[in-house]
Amino acid sequence: MNPSTFLSILFTISFIFISHVPLSISTIDFNFYQIVCIQYGIQVSPNIKGCLEALESDLQIPQAKNYAELSILILDQAIKNTTIAQLSLQNLMKSDPSPAIKECATEDYDEIIIAFENSLANVNHDPQIAINYLQKDLGYAERKCSQALKDDPKPYFEVNILISHVHFYAAVTELSLNHLKGQ
Repeated sequence: MNPSTFLSILFTISFIFISHVPLSISTIDFNFYQIVCIQYGIQVSPNIKGCLEALESDLQIPQAKNYAELSILILDQAIKNTTIAQLSLQNLMKSDPSPAIKECATEDYDEIIIAFENSLANVNHDPQIAINYLQKDLGYAERKCSQALKDDPKPYFEVNILISHVHFYAAVTELSLNHLKGQ
């Protein structure tokens, strides 16, 4: 077991024990993004440290004053990173014009970026609609790209990593948006 996995599991177990202590969560001073990363570690992937590092790479995210602001900042970061990933795919397409890379680099990543943008446009208006864009539109485009890569005989490890980043941003944004539902 690598050290980061061990630490993530240890952190999760510690959080479970802490949650059973008769203290209110409000007595522990977590930032909004840290709470989202703890939820991510429990519900999606045990890589809490990776979540924290990814979100802390944008210096504004730790300063978020509420979940609406956090959701907006995460979506901004997702759009920037996905746009950069799309440019990388388009460059890869020049040297490897396979149908899978072409599909991912053009229509699928266009749809992923549009889904993130549509989600962003709905954060303050209706968090559930913002979540729907992530689950339906983004999820559909992400699955299309993943399937195209699976159907291609050539392994595209680096492209699969880019797709996992899309999945990460969709998951943490949804976790953040869930805090806004019903407010």
